[in-house]
Amino acid sequence: MKIAFDVMGSDNGSKNPILAALQMIKEFKDLEIILVGDEKEITEHLKQIFKDEKTPDAISIHGAKDVVPMTAGPFEAVRMPNSSMSQAVKLVKEEKADGVLSSGSTAAYLGVCHLILGEISGIKRPAFMPIMPTLKGGKVLLLDVGANIENSVDELISFALMAHIYSQTILNIARPSIALLNIGTEENKGPAVTKETYAKLKQLTQSNASLSFLNFHGNIEPRDVLSGDVDIIVCDGYSGNVVLKSLEGMATLIFSLIKKGYTKNLWTKFLALLSKPVFKGIKNTFDYKNTGGAQLIGINGICFKAHGSSDSRSYYSTLKLLRQAIDQDVTNKIKTQVAELL
Repeated sequence: MKIAFDVMGSDNGSKNPILAALQMIKEFKDLEIILVGDEKEITEHLKQIFKDEKTPDAISIHGAKDVVPMTAGPFEAVRMPNSSMSQAVKLVKEEKADGVLSSGSTAAYLGVCHLILGEISGIKRPAFMPIMPTLKGGKVLLLDVGANIENSVDELISFALMAHIYSQTILNIARPSIALLNIGTEENKGPAVTKETYAKLKQLTQSNASLSFLNFHGNIEPRDVLSGDVDIIVCDGYSGNVVLKSLEGMATLIFSLIKKGYTKNLWTKFLALLSKPVFKGIKNTFDYKNTGGAQLIGINGICFKAHGSSDSRSYYSTLKLLRQAIDQDVTNKIKTQVAELL
């Protein structure tokens, strides 16, 4: 199994992704990782890490002289064929890698994946889909979280179908429940596209209908996204991105407030010591660095995107998700079912 890893273009340099790659090959002996980017810079990091030792055979370098700026849009990125991002995605197209990971500009990555790999037949638009923890200890898929601003009814339904297949394949949920993100649970709430999607999903998931195997739950409010009441939440990219970033910001704020409260005086510091195992468990569960990035689902290849501000732990978490998606051949399974149904 081979992963093409664009290690350039993030907020914090190329060392963190390299460290994550080295941790991955140490843990998974069947894995090879191609580090794509500035060859001189990557080689220098590897020399600092291994000193006089030889770099593991499972690590190779694919040189790319250009780096897509974090501010770049899709059109700017596709005009940079020698960038690390383009070269990493091209390795998947040429079947020299089984999947790709980048933490560069989201818009640029979307444009490059669209141009080089294209979408799965029957899918008009891809979606970014993170896997998020829930209060019940399970996982919930949220899509789209930024690949699109607006989506049509049919696009939202295709998101539900792809997430259903992913949930069965990767998360081993036999009949995952699906909800639409909305401002209320009532059927007549929300914008026109949400109400129309609700009506169509309700019709298509009735007995003997074409998508009757889907378990449509109805609407869910943003406050219940992490409740664990459903397995999949479908929305347009704008709404999903707002929800995702709000949750990440709230988690950071809460942990900061807890830390501040427990360091006020000697008594609160003592209480903090007693409570440390509890809060450590909560932090490990809801820290986005432990849950990884998002798959660009719907693209004709296995493409994952990590946060631009990722540390080595976050890259490692995303690489594990990518490896799992490759191992379960998730894209081909989506292709097969989509071809039969859409």
